[in-house]
Amino acid sequence: MGNSRFRSAPFLFLVVILAPSAALADISPKQLLNKLFQSSPSMEYYASYVNIRPSGMGFSDIYSGFINKVGYKRTVMSGDSDIEIVSSPITISYYDAKTEQKVSYPKAFLKTELELLSSSLEKTRHYYSIHVVENAERVAERETYRLSVMAKLPGRYSRVYWIDKNNFITLRIDVLDTDGQLIERIKCTSLLFKEQQKHKMVVSKEKKHFKELDVEPYAFGELIKFGWLPDEYEIVSRIGVLNDGEIETQFMLSDGFSKVTVVVNPHHAVSSTVEANHERDAWQKFVINSDGQQIVVSGDVPLAIVKKIATNTSL
Repeated sequence: MGNSRFRSAPFLFLVVILAPSAALADISPKQLLNKLFQSSPSMEYYASYVNIRPSGMGFSDIYSGFINKVGYKRTVMSGDSDIEIVSSPITISYYDAKTEQKVSYPKAFLKTELELLSSSLEKTRHYYSIHVVENAERVAERETYRLSVMAKLPGRYSRVYWIDKNNFITLRIDVLDTDGQLIERIKCTSLLFKEQQKHKMVVSKEKKHFKELDVEPYAFGELIKFGWLPDEYEIVSRIGVLNDGEIETQFMLSDGFSKVTVVVNPHHAVSSTVEANHERDAWQKFVINSDGQQIVVSGDVPLAIVKKIATNTSL
């Protein structure tokens, strides 16, 4: 990972064209999304994923289980970051090893692209082409449905999902750029189901002492002015994070599928340095520093989009 000669090597395989062997599915996009979010595995499972992108590779391990019959999911990310994420039906907690801080968000604030799509499917069909096929390709030795969400409007990416036919677990995600070229792949490399266990750890022992930051609804959106947003984008959620007496305001903007996060810091907390190859990744970030404030715009959209949002945002 440290040698730039090898960091870009994993990206070479991404020129592979999507496998064409598929048949029409016996399930609609709406039905598939409903099953994805309304049904949960009856057994606990462990899954490992690899994330391949131009700037290098990342890895994550997911454990999904139950505590007092309530489902939760624990994700441990490694590679460029050391972050642990624990999600329950109502909250998502981030444990950051670099800052030794924990932030617990209401789950409604941190919706995934598919969660956003599920709640606005009919509207979003006007600017995304959405189809499901029953794919002959197996992922992690599992039969899958393939859900394609292809952008019709400029300035946003398309995504293709491979979803387990029996347990409705997302096993693979391909991100395609504005030219339809594959730029990032997240793929499950192993999936193991187990009976429910009596003894389990919700978060790693060393992360239990992390400082927890307070989170509260942020009702002062009128203080932040977005001078430009991509077509169909709007504010879908906002929240405030309190840290040492200062409030960091966070917004999620979305068109019903693609999403961008805007963070306004009362201090210059984030470096604006762009590392080699990162401009070719799906996830982009642009930072503006001014008058003791910092605006950070990030998301799985082209760099030109996050930059234009940032430069047209004012306090």
